[in-house]
Amino acid sequence: DGLDKPLDWQSAGYDMPPMEWHETLKQAKNKQQQGNNDDDDDVPIVLDCRNAYETTVGRFDGAQPLDTTNFRDSWDVLKDKLKDTPKDAPIMTYCTGGIRCVKVGAYLTQELGFNNVSRLAGGIIAYDR
Repeated sequence: DGLDKPLDWQSAGYDMPPMEWHETLKQAKNKQQQGNNDDDDDVPIVLDCRNAYETTVGRFDGAQPLDTTNFRDSWDVLKDKLKDTPKDAPIMTYCTGGIRCVKVGAYLTQELGFNNVSRLAGGIIAYDR
């Protein structure tokens, strides 16, 4: 995975069930469509942690792809993409089956210091079910 030190996979943010994920994205989209800028701090940053070829198949509305060729390239992309983001900003991550999101969540919380991280439990596969 390209990490140079081990992380605690048990401390990787909130494992958000698919239905809660769906409702959270729906609420965020409604806020954005209504132009409710007072609550911009509540609108999550949604990160697509899949590789670029997977993202081209489709992604959640508003999701920011990491655009990596290999998962091991994710760490530098995350550092750069989130460098000016407040540590308490809501960040939601997803991947295909949930494994990469656990690693990304652990990295975001333990290495980058974010404290409002969640991931789609079971990834897109679980969401589709």
